[in-house]
Amino acid sequence: MTLQNWTPFLLLAVAALLDVGANVLLKRSDGFRHKLPAWGGIGLILLAFTLLSLALKTVPLGVAYAVWGGLGIVLTALVSLRIDSVRFTARGWAGLTLILGSVLLMHLGG
Repeated sequence: MTLQNWTPFLLLAVAALLDVGANVLLKRSDGFRHKLPAWGGIGLILLAFTLLSLALKTVPLGVAYAVWGGLGIVLTALVSLRIDSVRFTARGWAGLTLILGSVLLMHLGG
């Protein structure tokens, strides 16, 4: 697979990372009480949607949204382990594993 074929999926991966950053900033905004992280989160989500729209030029909508959304969910959950000291049960870890597996299947089979 050439770099050109991977470009849309790299865009989706960066969009997912921007989505995670937006979620962290929105958490830090404390319900928009702190304006700087609130506006930063809004800015990052706009960038994420921009990259998503670029990926949609070549990736089917269902596949793109599954990859972007799934990676965003898994990465946000993993970040919350660090910043919020969240602890997952075995079921929680199984759920994250299933989401990640689903994203891989959508990517490979889409």
